[in-house]
Amino acid sequence: MGYGGFLTLLNGSPNDWTLSGQHSYQMDTWSWPTVSAGKAARVYVEFSTKGRPKDDAGEAYYDIAGTSNKFQVLARKPDDYKLTITLDGMSTKQSPQGSSIDLGFRHDAALNWIMSTDEAGTWWSNSGETIDWMQQSLGSLSNRTLKQICMPGSHDAGMTTFSPGTVGAHFTNTQTQYLNFGDQLKHGSRYFDLRPVISKGQWISGHYSEVEDTGIWLGGNGQTLADIIKQVNDFTAKYKELVIINLSHTLDTDNDFKDLTQDQWNKLFDKLKGINNRFTVTNPGKTDYTSTVLGDFITDRASVFIIAQLPGSISLGNYANEGFFHQDNFPLFDSYSDSNNSGDMQKDQLQKVKDNRNLVSDAGQRKDKFHLLSWTLTQKPEDVLNFDKAIMNMGVSVFDDLVEKAYNSFTPESFPNVLYVDSLGIRDKPAVFPFEKPRSVATNHDIAALAIAINNAMAGRNKYITGR
Repeated sequence: MGYGGFLTLLNGSPNDWTLSGQHSYQMDTWSWPTVSAGKAARVYVEFSTKGRPKDDAGEAYYDIAGTSNKFQVLARKPDDYKLTITLDGMSTKQSPQGSSIDLGFRHDAALNWIMSTDEAGTWWSNSGETIDWMQQSLGSLSNRTLKQICMPGSHDAGMTTFSPGTVGAHFTNTQTQYLNFGDQLKHGSRYFDLRPVISKGQWISGHYSEVEDTGIWLGGNGQTLADIIKQVNDFTAKYKELVIINLSHTLDTDNDFKDLTQDQWNKLFDKLKGINNRFTVTNPGKTDYTSTVLGDFITDRASVFIIAQLPGSISLGNYANEGFFHQDNFPLFDSYSDSNNSGDMQKDQLQKVKDNRNLVSDAGQRKDKFHLLSWTLTQKPEDVLNFDKAIMNMGVSVFDDLVEKAYNSFTPESFPNVLYVDSLGIRDKPAVFPFEKPRSVATNHDIAALAIAINNAMAGRNKYITGR
């Protein structure tokens, strides 16, 4: 029995990746397929643990049909198990020709090699940072509405750390994100679920829920709004990107977890006026800004679009003219699966995309509401005290299937607008024994590359969207 893992090859181009040759030495499993245009293939590889494992080696040679471009997949074990991509016959926006990209190796889990081409024929890959990916993609995305663009999104985005709120709360059942708000931005996230609460008189991110209508609440606190505001401002001072912040689940935890009053909402808006580069208009009325093209937000500036999910008794008042928008200004489909079972969640979420997204020219057949793909698992009562089933661990457990299974289910007419996840930017468990605090894990930019590939390979092949 060898030492195995997976590599997902995601082909976000209009050309097949054809295998021109492969060979291996002492690899127990080394067999590579052609990867069809616009598809992803997850390939199992297995190193031998017999004989002289340091001699294990494999090569797979890929040509990109109809072009002179080519790359190689290499397996080696000089010191540890390792897969490498060699760009001997091509370059990407992130890596020049001749680059060797060390992907590492994950036992019984997947690595990803993601490449896609935009409308200009430029290759993108997950081999480096794409911090200002929207700005760099304006050649393709500028004239697309937000309903026609895919982006990474952060579920419960402010829960990037943990401080106790109630009895029974622990980082494993309360913290949802490993990266802080600013680092989520740098790793590609553009849609943020922010849940401001009052705790000890301070505005802070919260993650609280009532236990089955008992009046008993469970939860804790994350980043302060002051820290989040600073991190957003630091980001938009450097990068002209669109940042969407959706305010919801607001509570006064100092007063029996009551809803915020109008005065408290006003004070929250005053606090958030510290965010620079807010997108502002006069008298937005009922305008649907998901129908606005990306270029109107960020051609020559950064824009932070703030949506407030307001109870019926609360109004924006004059704050509507100061960069705060009612939920009616940003209608969206947001339906999570409420399941701790990966298979059930995936089936539910992918079916919802198929049922609710049909981007076609015929207005009578078109379904284009801004759509959140909630690729998240929900802790159930039996999970809360099982620290291995930490929210962040559950988040990384389904990421491999987002890159392969979910991507393969999308079409040019049916794809989501937000890849909405916990644990954005990581793929290894951060919660491990003795469960005192999250361990340090490596970060990656795969989710940004995945969203770019969806914009290139799916939306970019839709003539209704591109006009071509």
